[in-house]
Amino acid sequence: MGFQSYGLQKETEKSSGDISKTHGFGDITLRIKQNITGNNKGTFVMALLPYAKIPSSQYDDESRFEYGLIVPMLYKFAGDWNLGFQVEVDRLKDQDLPEMHTEILQTLTISHPLTKNLDGIAETYYTYDFKAHEFSNYINAALQMEVMKNFKIDAGLNYGLQHHSEKHYFVGFSYMH
Repeated sequence: MGFQSYGLQKETEKSSGDISKTHGFGDITLRIKQNITGNNKGTFVMALLPYAKIPSSQYDDESRFEYGLIVPMLYKFAGDWNLGFQVEVDRLKDQDLPEMHTEILQTLTISHPLTKNLDGIAETYYTYDFKAHEFSNYINAALQMEVMKNFKIDAGLNYGLQHHSEKHYFVGFSYMH
């Protein structure tokens, strides 16, 4: 299970330049992971991760039920270098309409420890919206620190390369049980 603990969203209207800000607790996402191969051992790991997002946001009045399937893969190289791949198919709410669309996402990620408890991560990914027939390409960078066993904090940016692509900055945490 995942949830957006607290979010602050700032949007600028392109035509008028008006700025709107919203904040509050976000949606709840239910996920289950089934390892297909590797089970976190060996040099290649692959899993299936179906998910469903339950609309519970306090600041997004248009939040809707969304769902998808994520297939993450990881290849471990010598010297603690990791190469990750991910393919994802999502059924998502349209940005400005009450309708839904299907989107595919594909990533390529490289990561390496910078210090004992700090990893550096670089990623590129694209999305394709089948309804709008539109590609969006992104480059990402993040730092991930292991605070204690199975608990990590990460921070970074997702930078859209096209003028219509969004730019996000994030801070988050994860716990593996």
